[in-house]
Amino acid sequence: MNELDNEYRELTLEDILRMFKKRFWFFMAIVIGVVVATGIYLVLATPIYEASVNIKVEPTSKSSVSDIFMNQVTGSYSSKDISTEVELIKSRTNFEEVIRRLGLVDKMYEPEVKERLLSEGYTEDDLVQSLTYTLSEMITVSPVKDTRIVKVAVQHPDPVLAKDIANTLAEVYNEKLAELSKRDITMKKQFIESQIPVLEEDLKKSTNELKAFKEKTGIYVLEEQARWLLQMITTYDQQYNNLQISMEEKIAQKKSYEELLKQFDSSEDKTFRDKWLKTSETLSRNPIIQQLKSKLVELQVELAALRQQYPETDPRVRAKLTQIAETENLIKKETEEFIRTGETQTLNPAYETALTGVISAESTIQILEARLKAVDRLRKEYEKELSKLPTIEQQLLELQRQIAVKENLYTLLLERLEEARISEAAVVGNAAIIDPARVPRYPVKPNKKLSLAIGGVLGIFLGMLAVFLVEYADKTLKTEEEIERYSGVQILGRIPQIQDLKDELHVKASPISPESEAIKMAASNISFILGDKKSFAITSVSPSEGKSFIAANLAYSMASNDTKVILVDLDMRRPRVEKILKLNGRKTKGIVDVVLGKITLNEAILNYEGVFDVLPVGSIPPNPTVILSSKKLTEIFEELKKRYDTIVIDMPPAMVTSDVSMVGNKFDGVLLVVKPGTTPRDGLRIAVQNLRTVNINVLGLLVNGVDEKTSSYYYYYYHYYYTQDGTKKKIRRKKSRRTGE
Repeated sequence: MNELDNEYRELTLEDILRMFKKRFWFFMAIVIGVVVATGIYLVLATPIYEASVNIKVEPTSKSSVSDIFMNQVTGSYSSKDISTEVELIKSRTNFEEVIRRLGLVDKMYEPEVKERLLSEGYTEDDLVQSLTYTLSEMITVSPVKDTRIVKVAVQHPDPVLAKDIANTLAEVYNEKLAELSKRDITMKKQFIESQIPVLEEDLKKSTNELKAFKEKTGIYVLEEQARWLLQMITTYDQQYNNLQISMEEKIAQKKSYEELLKQFDSSEDKTFRDKWLKTSETLSRNPIIQQLKSKLVELQVELAALRQQYPETDPRVRAKLTQIAETENLIKKETEEFIRTGETQTLNPAYETALTGVISAESTIQILEARLKAVDRLRKEYEKELSKLPTIEQQLLELQRQIAVKENLYTLLLERLEEARISEAAVVGNAAIIDPARVPRYPVKPNKKLSLAIGGVLGIFLGMLAVFLVEYADKTLKTEEEIERYSGVQILGRIPQIQDLKDELHVKASPISPESEAIKMAASNISFILGDKKSFAITSVSPSEGKSFIAANLAYSMASNDTKVILVDLDMRRPRVEKILKLNGRKTKGIVDVVLGKITLNEAILNYEGVFDVLPVGSIPPNPTVILSSKKLTEIFEELKKRYDTIVIDMPPAMVTSDVSMVGNKFDGVLLVVKPGTTPRDGLRIAVQNLRTVNINVLGLLVNGVDEKTSSYYYYYYHYYYTQDGTKKKIRRKKSRRTGE
């Protein structure tokens, strides 16, 4: 048989079932132990309560995250994408504010622990930072699918504190949004407030200059052509100033966001900021953007010419407006793509949003620059016409123009200042609390039913794993199938495990028992295998496998069939035949004494109750090897073959001594006794190989001590037996006793 096949045969379902049947109580002990351990954990574990608050975030409101910092470059916002809000809720600054408002440093640190940490050099800020990490582990923020609702859940052993943390975090988040949303409006208001005093002074100065000029020259009214030029130039001056104010607001907004970016200290943010600064420096030289800006200037000039000839509803005017809008969108898109070119990085959500604000402001500045250029071009055309007027009239027109422009600009600034104040007062956070957190009544952890179920499953898994590991670690043979597979030798007999063994000569004590019938069947198989041959030795791989018990019972069984049998004991180290047959009182000399010439063969042979003869060991030799290698021993066996029909020899274990290898070839064959759960796998294979190496005929195997766990034949041998009246009776299981050695 191929050894590789022996080693790598796949495990069958039958093998697994037999394995678990054999170690059932070991498996159950592990399962019960894990379940009990789980129960103890559930009793001792601190209950964890969960409080949750649902927050609705409305992206379309003025205070949504997308509008807090800027208008997106594309001018749109995905209502389902609220990941930015989720990250903002979990931001470190929000957690720090919650810790300060609720005084969590004192609530979550024991007084002696806090005092010890402070004495070790830690500051209050260090404790707050540590609690920030703790809060991040306690708090779960998750969006509700396909909605603008965010659920904030807080888990803590104190149900009241869990509720307070959840509600406070929602309030802090809403206030944070309102604070951030006011940033743009406040910045615009401050810019306008700084410009109004300067403009008032300029307007007053220009008015005085016009008054002085009129008094000096005596010219108070312009001619018709001059009035028309003044009206057109003033109109374009007003447009130019409006665009200039808008652009300065955007420049201030851009600078404000750039200052905000500098507050982030991480290396990742610095890398991204350096990349942005480099990109912004080359933006003005981008040929595509410059080409689009030039095209926008031409379209604005063409639109102005059309408006002088046609009304706003004219298709040509509307078409030109459409072209202008498309060009402005292209400028925004190209600006965004140009700035965002490069590797993608995951940043702090507040940082990334502020950076996007810079991008948005820059794209708007590009468009305003194009519009300013177009208006300035139209204004200069009328200024050329103005240069054709008389000098005195030009001076009067210029003074009136300056006053008109500054009055319009002053009015515009006052309007925008009032709008900014109203907008600032109206700004609120967009986080509407739908369901505030309440004090939870029942803990969410540990879930007793689920934990017990998991403990049961884990126990079963660990039990199975332990069974497999123990089975793997157990190097003994378990079943008949394994015995035959590892040895490559046929099984000639199976002797069941004898319950409550009282007399080791079991064939004599219980001649009709299933065990005795099994021994008789084995004797018949051996006789059939021997044929005309007479002698066979019985050995085992290791001690305690029942070889002497089987040898004595086989001899008695064979002798009962009118066969002249002699049982020879050649186990010169631990002889047991005399004990099994209870010959200790009659024993004087044996085969060792015959070999040494102390007695004759006839004097050494004993008869057992007229059934068969026995040749005991006799005197225990100091060196059995000398006796086994003696020529006298060969002569003794030749003489025994002449006198007897069958010679049964009890030999020592094959793996313990070399006795079997030395004399095994003197006999017609050798039988190996194997006991499931005792015989090592490698020992059986090596024993068979060693015997075959020295040309010893291995007749077969005798499996001793089989039961329902180790043999599929056990049912037929032992599970039921027939009483004398032919009825079937089930045997009760009793405590087994060893069936000899």
